[in-house]
Amino acid sequence: MVLYPLIFLGDTHGFINDFIKQKEVIEEIMPEFILSENLQNISLNSKEEYAQILKSKKISDNISFEELEPLIKLCDNKNIKIIGMDLPNFGFDEDLQSKIKNQKNLTKEDQIKLKDILKVREETHISKIKEYLNKTNKPLLIIVGSWHLRKNSHLRKNFSNYKVIYPSNLKGKLLTKPPKNIKDFKYSEETNEIKN
Repeated sequence: MVLYPLIFLGDTHGFINDFIKQKEVIEEIMPEFILSENLQNISLNSKEEYAQILKSKKISDNISFEELEPLIKLCDNKNIKIIGMDLPNFGFDEDLQSKIKNQKNLTKEDQIKLKDILKVREETHISKIKEYLNKTNKPLLIIVGSWHLRKNSHLRKNFSNYKVIYPSNLKGKLLTKPPKNIKDFKYSEETNEIKN
């Protein structure tokens, strides 16, 4: 198997059991660092930091600890550092958090605010990836929402020589929302290689 310096792994934010694939990929490549969108601005670099989060069981207002607990425990056991690569609460203020959680209609102002936040979030993702690419000789695993892995996404346009592993429908189309039948999905892979 070719080991790419960057491996992007799409996360569904819970509409399938994302941890099953995360565990498989982690055990296959054994990275030194994992960058996680869901960990937001929290970094787990030491046994003390792992012990603290396992005791507090708190990520943020937007992410439940239970959603990330299996990944946190696996990485703690394997001495892998998990680095948050996003903004606290994804940059959403309390009003936006409430509207998004309750699936309320967003005003035009909310939509503009969301677009601005997304730009800052994407730049934060890119900056963290560049920073950690220089800190390891092992593949860098990036676990990020599948939506960020669209073919023309800002994230993919900023890097080369990577593998993308993403949840897809049975025809290989990227899933960004639950399929009609939850069994109608698989993981697909794409690569972007540096040409000699």
